[in-house]
Amino acid sequence: MVTVSTRPEPGSKVVLEIGVEPAEVNRHFAAAYRHVAERTRVPGFRPGKAPRHVIDRFVGHASVLTEAIDHLISDSYDRALDQIDLIPIDQPQVDIDPADIREGSPARFTATVSVRPEVQLGAYTGYPFGLEIPSVDDGQVDEVLNDLRAQQATLRPIDERPAQMGDVAAVRYTGTIDGEPFEGGSSDRMPLVLGEDRMIPGFEEQVAGMRIGEEKGFEVSFPDDYRVERLRGKRAHFQVTLVDLRERIVPELDAAFVKSVSEVDTVEALGAEIADALRRRAQEEARHQFADRIIEFAAANATVELPEVMVANEIEIMRDELANRLAQQQIGMPQYLELMKQTPEELATELREPASRRVKTLLVLSAIAEREGIDATEAQIADETERQLARYGDQARLREYLTSRRGRSYLRMTLRNRTLVETLIDRALGTAAPSAEPPDPEPTVATAPPTE
Repeated sequence: MVTVSTRPEPGSKVVLEIGVEPAEVNRHFAAAYRHVAERTRVPGFRPGKAPRHVIDRFVGHASVLTEAIDHLISDSYDRALDQIDLIPIDQPQVDIDPADIREGSPARFTATVSVRPEVQLGAYTGYPFGLEIPSVDDGQVDEVLNDLRAQQATLRPIDERPAQMGDVAAVRYTGTIDGEPFEGGSSDRMPLVLGEDRMIPGFEEQVAGMRIGEEKGFEVSFPDDYRVERLRGKRAHFQVTLVDLRERIVPELDAAFVKSVSEVDTVEALGAEIADALRRRAQEEARHQFADRIIEFAAANATVELPEVMVANEIEIMRDELANRLAQQQIGMPQYLELMKQTPEELATELREPASRRVKTLLVLSAIAEREGIDATEAQIADETERQLARYGDQARLREYLTSRRGRSYLRMTLRNRTLVETLIDRALGTAAPSAEPPDPEPTVATAPPTE
């Protein structure tokens, strides 16, 4: 059996005084002897079969005691947390005297933990702003119709006229700077849509007017902010051959086109569908923006002392998020830091302010949720666990995290904050309160779960 009492300490800390009965102490010593025996080769005994007195003589009782204490602290601390309403935000600082830990005797130790600081809430309702939904006009509908037509366009080979803006071309080129080739400066067949400015400024304008098979030389300059630093501002000579040219044929906006992209029969009906979809999207975007302003309003009016451990953890999370985004572009963190001329320490300093804002936002939302009596149910946490696993891949490490105390706390916070924000929006708009189930859209402030 494990007993626990708590006492508050300054600086948003709580001391847990944990007691362990003799039977539990004996169990941890037994586990320690077993584990030490299993990994120790004792002459004359099979692994794990050496008796205790031999282990004490061969390895030393101090090694067994150290392992028994490790088991006792880890198990008893977890069981103590199960008995109290406390969510630590960092690893505990444990104080235990090994001389007091003996088989057959009770054990006591303290664990000092950092906890969420007290938040002094200000106004978080009665906003000086409202929901602003932009109107949808005919020009926006026409833009979508034109995009749909462009997506259905076909390409017709051209040989009777020179290239012009809007054509789809393919070019072979070789580039040099001061007469020397440079990396990435040549291609046997580069597809281009003339006028989309995929190449450096001036390149596509030089291709316009060329005919199939024609070769042309010209010079253009790399922009001063070009992504490759060594090429910035350089004057380059390109020798270019137009190897293919096609004209984009956009379908007419008629009944046949309408039927090819929708289930309606007329241009007017398709336009009405598009207008309705644009209005729904405008409402959703306006609602998200309104939610962001509500959160900013509540955070700005609240006062809280941010624990350094929470800010440091958030900086690491934001660094991991950046690394993941860079990896999707096949850029490593060392390469990014080199391009940005930053050290890891300078990046951490840059991330501190946004990390502090995120920590304050999460603390304020949690405090408001407590005041409003909003929480997540066990069933909702279980459903969210499976949703996260389905989204990020059912990996063993991720499942272990999401089902741990820390992971469940993260999911609970995510669900609670999501429901809270929807509640505040509906209250401000005078609409019906949401159901007990939190809405499906992604939360405004929660990030993807860590996998460590």
